Amino acid sequence: MEPGVTLRSWFHTRPLSVPMRLFVTGRFVYSLAVLGWGVLGLVYGDFVNSLEPVPAGIPGFAMLATLNGAVLAAAGLALMADFRTRAVAGVLAVLFASWVVLLHVPSAFIEPSLLRSPWWIRTFETLVLCGAALILAGSTPQLRNRLIRWGRLLIGVSLPVFGVLHLIYADNVASLIPAWYPWPLFWAYFTGLAHAAAGIAIATGVAVRWAATLAGIMYGLWALTLHLPRILDHPESYSGDRPELTSMLVAVALCGAAWIVAGSGEYREGHGYAWMGNRTMKQLTGSQGSPHHRK
Repeated sequence: MEPGVTLRSWFHTRPLSVPMRLFVTGRFVYSLAVLGWGVLGLVYGDFVNSLEPVPAGIPGFAMLATLNGAVLAAAGLALMADFRTRAVAGVLAVLFASWVVLLHVPSAFIEPSLLRSPWWIRTFETLVLCGAALILAGSTPQLRNRLIRWGRLLIGVSLPVFGVLHLIYADNVASLIPAWYPWPLFWAYFTGLAHAAAGIAIATGVAVRWAATLAGIMYGLWALTLHLPRILDHPESYSGDRPELTSMLVAVALCGAAWIVAGSGEYREGHGYAWMGNRTMKQLTGSQGSPHHRK
């Protein structure tokens, strides 16, 4: 059996390429967010706040919420350990897609007022999660080109939506930036343009690695400097009202998703999106085979 592509690979005796390090780190960060949502679901007996707007009146709500939390927690742990990654990522992709089709799309008709901003944020954040899961599920020679291409497209289309919302609601975005950040309105516009640029690069296959890497750094900084301080300053977020916890995990997930994209390969004319390339695989496995063939 060949070794799996785990975070331990950072310390592998053979040096890993930059794309592989980005991919492994991205998957670990992404799995932390999935695990976090699962734990919150189990603790509070509820679905993922905002991202999963399941009506509270449906039969068996508590049982379904607990089952949903257990699935997310188990999936997060499995991805973290690189256990059955393709299968687990495939399940997550279907799950996240079901949130969009069964929850977000109907809500646009049931509550049209959400279309002013919340609906777009929830829906396209979920599409990013689905896109990252598709890339993880496609990290094999048989499926990589098709699923990685679709995963990148979902993420590439979603980021400009966030950018447009940042530009439209720049004053609101600026009000969320901590006081110790200079020029908050500038950062609102700057991050809006950065979203748009990164999304276009990812969708078109131009400078994907740079765009996705920088986007991941941006999301990571948001989690550490925007969301985490608000949680620490308002410990009531831990009891009942948990939007800020969910928002921080969204930023963590977007960070991981961006780095998954950055490490998932480059578009090559006539070949589609290649995953890492044979040279990188041989660095990890010492052979011609895929490091994921055992899953």
